[in-house]
Amino acid sequence: MRKIILLTFIFISYILQAQCTGCTVTNPTDPNYHFPDNTTVCFSSNMTFNNPTFGSNVKVCIASGVTVTFQNNISGVNNAMTYFDVHGTLLFSQAITAVADLNVHVFSTGNVSMSSGNGNFTMNGVQNIIINEGTIEMGVLQFGDNTTNTVDNYGTLTINGNMNMSNSAVTHFRNEVGGIISLTGNYSNNENSVYINCGTINSNSGFNINGGSIFNTGTFTSGGDINMSGNSSMIYNFGLFSSSGSMNNAPSDAVIYNEGKMVINQYQGGNATIQGPSSSAKKGYIEVFNPIQVNNAALGPNLDFKRSSGVSDPSTVFMNSNPTYLANVTFDCASTNNCSAPLVLNPGFCPAINGDLPPMAVDDSYTINAGSTSIGTVLDNDFETYNGPQATIINVIISQISTSNPNVTLNTTDGHITVAPGTPAGTYTLVYQICQQADPANCDTAVDTVIVPGGGITPCYKPAVNSGTVLPSNLGITGLGRANSGDINWPGVRKGAWMVLESKTKGFVLNRLTDAQVAAIPAADLKEGMIVYNTTQNCLQVNIDGTSTGWRCFNNQTCPD
Repeated sequence: MRKIILLTFIFISYILQAQCTGCTVTNPTDPNYHFPDNTTVCFSSNMTFNNPTFGSNVKVCIASGVTVTFQNNISGVNNAMTYFDVHGTLLFSQAITAVADLNVHVFSTGNVSMSSGNGNFTMNGVQNIIINEGTIEMGVLQFGDNTTNTVDNYGTLTINGNMNMSNSAVTHFRNEVGGIISLTGNYSNNENSVYINCGTINSNSGFNINGGSIFNTGTFTSGGDINMSGNSSMIYNFGLFSSSGSMNNAPSDAVIYNEGKMVINQYQGGNATIQGPSSSAKKGYIEVFNPIQVNNAALGPNLDFKRSSGVSDPSTVFMNSNPTYLANVTFDCASTNNCSAPLVLNPGFCPAINGDLPPMAVDDSYTINAGSTSIGTVLDNDFETYNGPQATIINVIISQISTSNPNVTLNTTDGHITVAPGTPAGTYTLVYQICQQADPANCDTAVDTVIVPGGGITPCYKPAVNSGTVLPSNLGITGLGRANSGDINWPGVRKGAWMVLESKTKGFVLNRLTDAQVAAIPAADLKEGMIVYNTTQNCLQVNIDGTSTGWRCFNNQTCPD
């Protein structure tokens, strides 16, 4: 039993150590320790520091199950990077102001807390990065002057105060799918702020956009006012966006785009346009608890407005307004079962952290004969940017991710799908990816279904019939200069043919016709067995009955009787 306990302890210790690699210092015990330049300091046991100091390019790694506490503020080198890899628990007993650049990665087992969730965290370093896969809790999150900040949240981030940034801060903030952000106070943004929500954000108070941008593909709930003042404030909603306060002060250059559902308590937005999707295959839904004031703004296209109770029409939805309606603007279309497109709350993508929307790779279905290539390309209904320009081989990078049959492949230079000769009849799938040429990390995938016809019969070859009387071939055309009469000379030596062709430098070329040219052949000239090469379908085409409907592409390995 002691051996088992000892082995278990060794195994757990190994796991904890394995989380922190490249350690140059392990478990320092001085409460006023100086973290030296260019070192990786690892902790596999608990430690509390009083007044530590940090050099430049220091990395601190805390193993899972280990707690490291800083009782006082920490000092560092201005504009020098300090790294924290947190697999365990990192506690700060008071508010923290960091002058060093910070790169904080909280792993799924990690936890960071500022003064039991009430301490403020001010980041004054030039370059700051927070990646959270675990749990972070603090009071106020403050970004200082002339800072560039990236926050990427996959876990749970709780801010019990406000989140603020100076006017000169550049902040990219993304809440990933499955991420949860809770904010008790206000968001205070600037024109350099981009907020991406693909998970869940709950804001108990307001959200001051102040010229920044919000992209929501998840669930965004604001319990207070949303102030859209500032140049070019933007809200792009593809999920569920709710405001129980009032949306105010949206100037004419502000944009509100809705492709999901927006639930608004009150709106006095100035002259901002409220836009919907350009395609009538989609529709944005807006529900209001009180009449909203949009003044003379343009609304639409493809939007539906609804009062949360009572009749929904222009007189009950709007007040003191004379909007311009673009195409397909309706009022509570669901009540008459007359909506042009369904409500979609999960668009299935998350924008890049800088706000760039991903490309759109759309699933396709093709019927392709064995030995042939798809007439169209996989890019024909794809977009370089979500709802943007069509994807082409110029603006996207195509790659094949997988295929259910190695004979079904994607030509990544032009986007055609090819089915190799001899591929059995069946239904196959091919997964491909497109990435923007301008941003190769911004990608989307799609699944194409490829049907190879053949009636479910596996193709085969039959041996040639070589019994019976052997007959010489009497007619031949040669490029080798050896034609002569007699059964033992050429072409008589080639048995069983009406005509023999031979060359080492020339090919036999049939008439090459397009679909339109084949269709233009007069009915009186059609004959059973007529053969052409169809350049539209890229196949040898044979007429099987002498009629205009009798053309067949002979490109499947088969066993006709």
